[in-house]
Amino acid sequence: MDVTFTDFLIGFSSALDLLSPENGHRGVRRAYIVMNIARQRQFSLLAQQRLFIAALLRDISRGAHAPHDCASQLADIPLLADSAGLIVARGRQHSENRLLDLADNLDLLALHEFPRGHYPVRAVETLCDSIGSRYLLDDMLALRELGLEKEFWAEFASATLISTAASFSPFADRVLSDNEMTQLSALLAVVIDLHCRSAAQHSVVVAGIAARLAQMYGFSKKGVARIRVAGLLHDLGKLVVPAALLTKAQPLTDFERRQIHIHPQFTWKILSRIAGMQDIARMASFHHERPDGKGYPFHLRGAQLDLGPRIISVADCYAALREARCYKPAYSPEKSLIIMQETAARGGLDPEVVEALRSDLMGAGQDMLSASLLLP
Repeated sequence: MDVTFTDFLIGFSSALDLLSPENGHRGVRRAYIVMNIARQRQFSLLAQQRLFIAALLRDISRGAHAPHDCASQLADIPLLADSAGLIVARGRQHSENRLLDLADNLDLLALHEFPRGHYPVRAVETLCDSIGSRYLLDDMLALRELGLEKEFWAEFASATLISTAASFSPFADRVLSDNEMTQLSALLAVVIDLHCRSAAQHSVVVAGIAARLAQMYGFSKKGVARIRVAGLLHDLGKLVVPAALLTKAQPLTDFERRQIHIHPQFTWKILSRIAGMQDIARMASFHHERPDGKGYPFHLRGAQLDLGPRIISVADCYAALREARCYKPAYSPEKSLIIMQETAARGGLDPEVVEALRSDLMGAGQDMLSASLLLP
């Protein structure tokens, strides 16, 4: 099944929301406000598309998780290039940036007004005080006109807004190619790894190893592409875990361990909701499951685990062992493989996939962390 650009963007935005779960689906609410004003003002389709992308992804440029060269990374992805300046809020006086700021602040102010779903009088009055200096008069007039429609505020406050977000997308049914989905996933992987403060490019390394193993097992070209995306997104759910907990050098308490062990459930929640990504969701979300059923969080076992998640598990384990972490040094390829073979013998990994990795390492004569093996 194909994956649309709209559905993937909404999923990307939901992943960014995990960093501040108390704000709910902020990116989607921002997009809802922006798109309604843009249509009220009869913006061009291209302007609407720029604004829709920027509204959903603007939080990627804020906080410790933001890529250090966020603007250039965005500009390198053709689908996002036109929105790069808006996402990083470059040129704040630009009219489209002003509209995004208006939506941001209306959302924040409206959240504190009750009852929800009604015209937020005080919020709009507060914003009107900044007409000319911060917001455009035409945007505020459009917002006031929308304010006369009860349905606008009712939908804005609805808990189901996330499930109807595709209805106000300006992209119709634009389908992603495998390469485009990989590019977008690689950008999200940067956010994930920065939040986790793990070894540089951990998710990219896992994706590269998984794709190499999938090729060895005879996966189709599309199958290899999809397992690569699963590798890039396998730690997505960790965005909901406090960064300090992910880098704690001291032994974890039982409560802290449970906090970390729940992260695959969030990976599943977000990815499985994207139409056409259910197979990717399974591969990414099940990588901490074990063939013996002692994994987490779903306690799957044996035949319940397809080859895809078994490959991701082995790729993730090898990459983690080869990386220096706050609680251990980086292990050599030889020691890493010995540890993995011992784990497989205890039922923790698929022994055949571990052997496939070992034979490939021996045959290639190089470490699987070689940059040449990571992305197409």
